[in-house]
Amino acid sequence: MKSILTLLLLIAATLPASAGEKVVLYVTLLENAVAELSDGAKWQMDKGDCFPVVSYKESHTKVILQLASATFIVPAEKTRVVTEHELPKAVANYRANLNTYINGVAERWRSAAESGKAQE
Repeated sequence: MKSILTLLLLIAATLPASAGEKVVLYVTLLENAVAELSDGAKWQMDKGDCFPVVSYKESHTKVILQLASATFIVPAEKTRVVTEHELPKAVANYRANLNTYINGVAERWRSAAESGKAQE
């Protein structure tokens, strides 16, 4: 039943879009979780965090979400599709997470570069 509801929400989310307009579906997390990103990083996800949906898999039981160029998988039942009314807040939340993630990647890169210089 939940997969049918999700499918209907996906269809409804695409209806108002005009030709050529990109539609991005966001979900919010319903509980805290630690996720392993496709780049190997571990990331603490908090209840209420919002992320864009890349796709659903395994009969809509899992959802692939995006953080910058990395992706991660969470159980679909631990997410809720963001309504159009909630979208501005969801995008702001995602941008804050994105900024934190990018700063963390830059810091890890900087630390690795500095430790490499120290070994020379």
